[in-house]
Amino acid sequence: MHIELIEPHTHAGRLHAPGEILDLDEAAAQWLIERGAARPADPQPQTPIKTRKGD
Repeated sequence: MHIELIEPHTHAGRLHAPGEILDLDEAAAQWLIERGAARPADPQPQTPIKTRKGD
């Protein structure tokens, strides 16, 4: 699932800035959305940052 960060977020030791588009598994994406740190991204994101589960 593609999300757009609303707030800074650290994932796997890397800081991601607001406005970055991330490609996450559904559970991780929903967790960030529920906490107000992200929102669903446009259906055609420009350049998502891929993350791997377990990073």
